[in-house]
Amino acid sequence: MGKAHSDQRDRTLSLIRLLYQESDEDHPFTTQQIVQRLTQAGISVERKSIYRDLAAMNQHGFPVAYRRGAGWYAAGQPFTLAELQGVVDAVAVYRGLPSALREVLLEKLTALAPQPQRRRLCRPVALEPPRGEAPDRVRPVLDRIYAALQRQHALRFVPVTYNNQGTRCLGEACLVTPKGMLWSQERHQLLGWNHQTRKLTLYRPDRMHQVEVTDVPAQGPEADLSQWLAAPFGPDLRLQTTVCLRCRTGLAGEILDRWGREVTLVPVRDGFTVTAPAVLGPAFWGWLAAQGEKVTLLSPTWAVRVWEENYRPRGEWAATTWKDRAAL
Repeated sequence: MGKAHSDQRDRTLSLIRLLYQESDEDHPFTTQQIVQRLTQAGISVERKSIYRDLAAMNQHGFPVAYRRGAGWYAAGQPFTLAELQGVVDAVAVYRGLPSALREVLLEKLTALAPQPQRRRLCRPVALEPPRGEAPDRVRPVLDRIYAALQRQHALRFVPVTYNNQGTRCLGEACLVTPKGMLWSQERHQLLGWNHQTRKLTLYRPDRMHQVEVTDVPAQGPEADLSQWLAAPFGPDLRLQTTVCLRCRTGLAGEILDRWGREVTLVPVRDGFTVTAPAVLGPAFWGWLAAQGEKVTLLSPTWAVRVWEENYRPRGEWAATTWKDRAAL
């Protein structure tokens, strides 16, 4: 350690760094400990100068507090521990980040907390293998979508589809006014007004190619995004309906997780029935197929017919017809 000095700026800045990086309400520093730490850093200090610096910190936007019998601690951290934990949890599971960028962000977020709290920000979670386009290819598309929303201009892009052999195909370029971004089924979806069809349509950013923001002013009616997310199994207002399901005993938790506690479970023999809104798209049919005999679709009749003719797995359990089920 070099010769000690008493530069006031060094002393004050070192005190700010010490308290904001290493203290919290449960881990304060006594005045004597502050003197010792600054002395170890090569800064000559007296107790009365510490009190002046603490008062200056409170006056200039670095609030400190004193816990009687314990010591001083930083009282103006930009984030509480609970806030940082919430952000860390969100970043840890967000699919739109490449894994390397996710790790960098988690490190930087952890560094925002004082040292005693950082171990409580270690909250690892295992993620499923990524599907679809890589996040670093989707993020530029999201940037252009948000730019178009902010400028109130239309987007031009080429939609991507796949044929029955799984080969990637490009459609015809379309002009779309973005109305808002939705988050459903672990992915972004764009709700946009198609200038050619004059309809609101959902688009997946990972299936939008050659995206550019145009000079064409925004068109189309305002859209209530909440309506497109009001029912489980996907955000598509055109496929929303009300279904009645008969469920076996033991599925109450699954149903309440899907639809919330607002739905009513009506007890019947060996289980219950429930009437609730749903989007009758691939996610719903896949969920219904996975339940097997545990869930029976009772109505509407047209949906029962679609289920029986197109989606219901064939097997020993599927002996009843859609007419038999609708009559239950």
